[in-house]
Amino acid sequence: FSPHGVLPGGGICVQKVPLGVTVRHIEFIDDASVSTSSRPIYVMLISREIEADQSYLNDDGLSPEERQRIKDEKEAARIKKQVEADLGGFDIEQEWVEEIEREDCFEVDRNLGFAPSIPQRKYEVWLVDASSQFSVLDKYELNEFEHGTALKSLFLTNVIEDSDETPEKSLFVSVGTSFIDQDGEDLASKGRVLLFQVKKSKGRTQGVHRRHAPLHLNLRSEKEITVGPVTSLSSLKSEDTYRVVVGAGAEVTVEQWGSGKLTQVGFYHAHMQVQEIVLFKTFFLLSDAYDSLHFLVWRESDKSLTLLAKDYEPTQVFAAGLISRGGAMAFVC
Repeated sequence: FSPHGVLPGGGICVQKVPLGVTVRHIEFIDDASVSTSSRPIYVMLISREIEADQSYLNDDGLSPEERQRIKDEKEAARIKKQVEADLGGFDIEQEWVEEIEREDCFEVDRNLGFAPSIPQRKYEVWLVDASSQFSVLDKYELNEFEHGTALKSLFLTNVIEDSDETPEKSLFVSVGTSFIDQDGEDLASKGRVLLFQVKKSKGRTQGVHRRHAPLHLNLRSEKEITVGPVTSLSSLKSEDTYRVVVGAGAEVTVEQWGSGKLTQVGFYHAHMQVQEIVLFKTFFLLSDAYDSLHFLVWRESDKSLTLLAKDYEPTQVFAAGLISRGGAMAFVC
């Protein structure tokens, strides 16, 4: 790191590096092949404000003649209903439930101007080099209306079924997301789990002398989560096998890596919304956004999550942690 810090000291300093974006999460790449003490590599989940274009609202794709014809047809249908109501002897305003269509409230009027652009958040995954003022080495943009909600650098074991070979572990960057589209609360939120690996770009260094080989993010797998937005990602090690624990909606799933994809091998159903999952060996401390703490254990024999204890007081939990001292353990929330 540069010695020019905000708080200079004998051996430690604090340095402020403006990035111009909002950093949501940051993780160190603990892989000696790509990240060293002289060149520490980090991965960030960031968001930035952009101006979303709404010019598609300026035109409904109809000509003035077509627009007038549709308006006349709707007016004729309304008059027909009124006549039928008069002949039937009741008031249409009281006896009939009228459906208000979107076109009755929103129509294109070119005399009033056009739809302005609106601020919108765009989420990206950045690979940065801390030895050069956190310069961006590579980036991955999330989809439109997709929000980045979780980031974790973890090891995963490549489990091959019906194989006698010793499974190998690899370092991955896992990203959890959620979709909030233009329909808002009309649709249930979903999410994705993305798995990246940091690779050296050998092909990009031909004819160019570089001190370090350039790095890039390699998307290895993506899995759609339909039970809700992904709010937590954790690493579980059991009997020398590394897996990823996903908290999404009211579900906790244990996912196993193998054959280039994630496969669910265990689950636990919480009550409301999984806020955070803290692991201690094979013990889980699950914080529910509206239903306090749950204490679980993972059993490798039958690949199941079992509830050991819980707080029955319905408390909103925003953060949770474990304190281990000798043979005692305490929960903090």
